[in-house]
Amino acid sequence: MFSSRNQWKFIQNDNNEQIAELVKQTKAPRLVVSLLFERGYDSAEKINRFLKPELEMLYDPFLLHDMQKACDRIKKAITSGEKITVYGDYDADGLTSTSIMYEALLQLGADVQYYIPDRFKDGYGPNLEVYKKLISEGTRLIVTVDNGVSGNEAVNYAQQQGVDVVITDHHEMPAELPHAFAIVHPRHPDSSYPFSDLSGAGVAFKTATALLEEVPPEMLDLAAIGTVADIVSLTDENRVIVSAGLKVLQNTERVGLLSLYHEAGVEQNKITAETIGFGLAPRLNALGRLESGALGVELLTTFDDQRAQEIAQHVQQLNVKRQELVNEITAAALKKVENESQQHAVNLVVGSNWHEGVLGIVASRLVEATGKPTLVLNANEETGAAKGSGRSIAAFNLFAALDGHRDQLLSFGGHHMACGLTIAIEKQDEVQQILDDEAAKQNISAAPQPVLEIADKIDLTNFHLDDLDKIEMLAPFGQDNQRPVFAFTNFKVKLAKPMGKANNHLRLNLENSKGDLISAVYFGIDQDKLGQIIQDPKHVEFVGYPDKNVWQNKTSLQVKIEDLRLVQGQPELQVFDQRVNKLTVNMFKKPGVYAFFEKKILAQVKQYMSVDSKAIVLSKQGEKIRAKDLYLIDCPNDLRDLQLSLNTVEAQKIHLVFYPKNDVSKAGMPDRTQFGNLYRFVLSHHELNLSRDGAKIAKYLGVSKELMIFMFQVFFEVGFVKIENGLVTGVPSTQHVNLKETSSYHSRRLQIRTQQILLHSKSADLINWVKEQSV
Repeated sequence: MFSSRNQWKFIQNDNNEQIAELVKQTKAPRLVVSLLFERGYDSAEKINRFLKPELEMLYDPFLLHDMQKACDRIKKAITSGEKITVYGDYDADGLTSTSIMYEALLQLGADVQYYIPDRFKDGYGPNLEVYKKLISEGTRLIVTVDNGVSGNEAVNYAQQQGVDVVITDHHEMPAELPHAFAIVHPRHPDSSYPFSDLSGAGVAFKTATALLEEVPPEMLDLAAIGTVADIVSLTDENRVIVSAGLKVLQNTERVGLLSLYHEAGVEQNKITAETIGFGLAPRLNALGRLESGALGVELLTTFDDQRAQEIAQHVQQLNVKRQELVNEITAAALKKVENESQQHAVNLVVGSNWHEGVLGIVASRLVEATGKPTLVLNANEETGAAKGSGRSIAAFNLFAALDGHRDQLLSFGGHHMACGLTIAIEKQDEVQQILDDEAAKQNISAAPQPVLEIADKIDLTNFHLDDLDKIEMLAPFGQDNQRPVFAFTNFKVKLAKPMGKANNHLRLNLENSKGDLISAVYFGIDQDKLGQIIQDPKHVEFVGYPDKNVWQNKTSLQVKIEDLRLVQGQPELQVFDQRVNKLTVNMFKKPGVYAFFEKKILAQVKQYMSVDSKAIVLSKQGEKIRAKDLYLIDCPNDLRDLQLSLNTVEAQKIHLVFYPKNDVSKAGMPDRTQFGNLYRFVLSHHELNLSRDGAKIAKYLGVSKELMIFMFQVFFEVGFVKIENGLVTGVPSTQHVNLKETSSYHSRRLQIRTQQILLHSKSADLINWVKEQSV
């Protein structure tokens, strides 16, 4: 038996009325509106903008810092015939950024060339020796793309030599910026550009737009590739760029891209963001990882069919080599951590003759396999140094862990989730100890399991290919706009078998209740899990998303599995309805784990518990709960808190007590008349003493005291009353306020909805619901 990689959590959306209204206003499918609402798109305008991205939604490029200054300097250089060098980067974002800027300057008649630094010789960003060489060869203006803000030494040198540098970049801003002629950056501290998450290609595209004085649609394909490849947020302006760029990619006449499509086996009219992320970007990245990225710019900008074909074939060969290197080094690195994985909280793996260009990918593979932050380095005995990359998990800030120990490192840079570093080989043990100590300080051993949010359930008997179109309305998918994940019902697993050259993928044959066969595939499963599932496929549970599978010109429904678990051997969970209106001493005599949502209630009853019992306060962090008998004592105010806890339960029996300290569901919500009566009353009666006269006032108004107190809370939140020395006085106001939008009103509605389900639903329905939520 094995558990899932993530904690599964169903999204609970209680805003049915608002969602129904948004469906009416937008005429979009309810599923789409519900998913967007959960992601913060809570108005018809926001939803319509999301579902219908148009180029007119792009922001004015001159809102970017120094854009006017940059354009003036570039155009001056073109007019005066100065030699311009576009200085790029060797990854897919950098190659597309360079291509965009290079093409824009060519269109304007510039004397322009480009330079892509060598990963191994020049490193990332402005290189002083390269700048010196470019200047000596006649360059009079350097325009950086996808780099520059951290290149103080080289940029400052160029400026001192009378060679201006225009920086266009999107990376983190250092405390000290270089003295460039202009810095175009969406997060520059002296500007307020409306969208901060542009990629390097996005900034280059905006600069090209400003230079050409119009949006260049023919460059949207490159901008889309760079944006997706750099894993920036696919919202707002990036969503517009990628949505429009995908259409251009599907109709592009760039011979380099067409040749790359052919080599990659990509169907042009079916290109998606996933095609870029898994098909095009890795091939472009392979150039910079194994050789020189400069060929990538030539591929993207050439008009020569034969040359494009030659480069694309070479790119494909390099990508195959890159895959082989990754697989080979990953296997060797995994063997190294097998014996030490239990000893260390962070994997530090050092090998020899490992290609440094792929170590970041290998580190990511080891993170997936072990669940631990991982650094993979290649040792060079000649230099005595080990150089490589690190990848982390959300619970461990890799940059913070090593930033204070630079004296033990030869070089280091990075951020929360990734880093590059070089250490002395002889310092390996010291660095490993540092990583373990920092892991203890950050307490990653107590970090909750990552949460995988499940949008809804899909009935595989009644779900058809046409229904996929609704989900695809949310595309393009990517960072901050993940493809929604679903659970599936009404099927049986008929067969499980391995697939792929290395037998490291899983295929499940499913049969729905109509007898239709549907396949489900899971990529990258380890051999131990694969073996268990093949032996007993009937006890596998999975979540994922529906997709199309095209085979021999036939299209069928297929499920892509995101996560799975095997539940064989688990005793069937027993759930008992023991709901009460009051707590008694005898309820706490039996041994077990007693769980509370409110600390006050726990404190009141803890003294009555047996010595064999344990009392816990349920955490919103989703901590694991293991118990033979679990007693859920009090009723939560928010159903989502209970769902989160149930998703972490490993218990044989769950006893539902759900004592309501205050059953507000009976009183319900006050109406407009009751709010109005109370407001008029407080305006005509000053300094009300609620603790003394609350019952009388409530009786006079014809409401319960509890409901009246709630209405006072709402009034206090919006400033309709003030409280001084325990006395309440009304505050006259002519301002129109929607009381239903207050946090107090929203919290009570959540509480009522929760209590309706947990306190007043039928016993059988409640028990079934709890079983569905429990692991």
